[in-house]
Amino acid sequence: MSSFFTLPASQRKRKREDRVGAPVTKKRGVTSKGAPQTGDKSRRQGDRDESISGSESEGDERSEVAAGSDDESLSGSDEDETAAERRLRLAEQYLHNVREEVDEVGFDAADIDRDLIAERLKEDVDESKGRAYRLVASELSLSSASHSYFRADTNTTTSIAVHYPFAYTVSKDKTLIKWELCTPSSATFSMQNGNTLESSRPLRKKPKKVRWARGLRPGRDGGEKQGHIGEILTVAVSPSGQFVATGGTDNRLIIWDAETLTPLKTFTYHRDSVSGLAFTQRISSSSSGEQLFSASFDRTIKIWSLSPDAHAYVETLFGHQDHVLGVASMMSDQCVSVGARDRTARLWKVIDETQLVFRAGGMSKNCQYSPNSTDCVAALPPTHFVTGSDSGAISLWSVHKKKPLHTIYEAHGLDPLPPPEKLSAEADADAQAEKTANVRQTPRWITALATVPGTNIVLSGSWDGWIRAWEVSEDKRRLRPLGCVGGKELPMELPLPLSNGTSHIPADTIPMNTDEDDKSHISPPLRGIVNGISVYERRGIDSVKPGISPLSTSSKKDKKSSTAKSHETDVKGLCIVAALGKEHRLGRWKVFDSNDSKNVGCGDVGGRNGAVVFEVPFSS
Repeated sequence: MSSFFTLPASQRKRKREDRVGAPVTKKRGVTSKGAPQTGDKSRRQGDRDESISGSESEGDERSEVAAGSDDESLSGSDEDETAAERRLRLAEQYLHNVREEVDEVGFDAADIDRDLIAERLKEDVDESKGRAYRLVASELSLSSASHSYFRADTNTTTSIAVHYPFAYTVSKDKTLIKWELCTPSSATFSMQNGNTLESSRPLRKKPKKVRWARGLRPGRDGGEKQGHIGEILTVAVSPSGQFVATGGTDNRLIIWDAETLTPLKTFTYHRDSVSGLAFTQRISSSSSGEQLFSASFDRTIKIWSLSPDAHAYVETLFGHQDHVLGVASMMSDQCVSVGARDRTARLWKVIDETQLVFRAGGMSKNCQYSPNSTDCVAALPPTHFVTGSDSGAISLWSVHKKKPLHTIYEAHGLDPLPPPEKLSAEADADAQAEKTANVRQTPRWITALATVPGTNIVLSGSWDGWIRAWEVSEDKRRLRPLGCVGGKELPMELPLPLSNGTSHIPADTIPMNTDEDDKSHISPPLRGIVNGISVYERRGIDSVKPGISPLSTSSKKDKKSSTAKSHETDVKGLCIVAALGKEHRLGRWKVFDSNDSKNVGCGDVGGRNGAVVFEVPFSS
């Protein structure tokens, strides 16, 4: 029997061409029957090849026919429709389906309300954690701010804290007072053609004195009397509004019931005066209570946990080399503090058991005053904070850099020099001039700092009669003056930062409103040393009111809810409350007397003790 291997070479070559050509003809739809054959042997070989590959060719033909039918069906439906028409047809079909679903089910107003509330709560959480950063400083109408002075028969007011609608003040005569803030109405401020018009009605009423406590008082259980036996230097109120904490020169930290001002617990763990207090903005999910940081002259910071069931000491932080004068909460388990004459600010990470040290710079080329003491601090969570020093400098810091991002020197100006006859005991005028030739002006210390969480607003206070507002740039690398709260002048533009990354602003580039040669300026609204600033942001009736902590009881919750409803207002702006005093809160080394009053343009009268509340509306 002949085979491929017994055939002559000429025939084998022709067979190869036929075998190679067969699949090609199949792809074109031509079977092997159409292939030319020569000789009987060639025909028999072709039949055998066809029988072997017949099944495959039939399968290929069937698949090609099926694919062809599918292509015809697809092209048949879209042969007269363009891509744009097809998208339009699908969109119309989708809208039709949505209308049918709405007609059958309908809208649920409760679901919409829940969505709005959930969105607002998410915004609040983002702001508290620093994820939200609202640029609202440019919207403040500082010149149209109304102010109201209020006081009690007390000594120097040393500190103030606000949990709307209540404010708490403390003084050097061991007094804690609870005030109820009044709510401005929309008729107070009216805008027409971009100008603020004053209403014929009074701008606002003074806060109402609700409760007060002085000295020793019986506790909740009627046991041993508790209270301060020395000057109270600082006060703080918890985010839930349930607790008030005070500290003073008697080394005591006392926890009070905010509703009745009844002392709940007295801690004597500090070995020196308690100078600063700060609550965390939010209650930690990993803790059953509210976290409190306390700073002291004993160079330590202590952490406390407060809850309705018990109040407990947690931990002590060591590191500062001088009195710790201020502390601010960055976030849960993190705080930043300043250490007076060690000229450092420290960021404490409690969980990691670490601290970051930030050292204030020395004398600058553009400023002849170097900081000797860092006294104030305010947090801009989660990564920035602001400090103030005795040289009048305000510095913006980042936790990622050991040097300040931006520094404004002499932010509140300089005190003018007294006449030579008061500086020297010499009777001769030439001798007086020689003795006082090297006497320099004294910068006004930064005595208070405050920030509005989630915004780019920073407030500072000194003894020049003004509370000054500053704007943090969008990239959080610069400070820009906005003006004075209640002032009429507009801030001047600041020069660009220098090559070393900081800015040095001469005092004469910032409007002081205290130039005695300019008789057109208005008198400062304050007359005394600003010992503390607290801020509350009004967001209008459409905003969600501050929530009540789940730690509260139901009866207190209902009472607080009714109080909040009675203080609803459609006014949007800032409520700024400042503590005033004739003396500095830490001592009598600075007393606001008649000379200071004349230097700031307030006449011959001296300072006064008490507090002042400003209502600053938003211009839009």
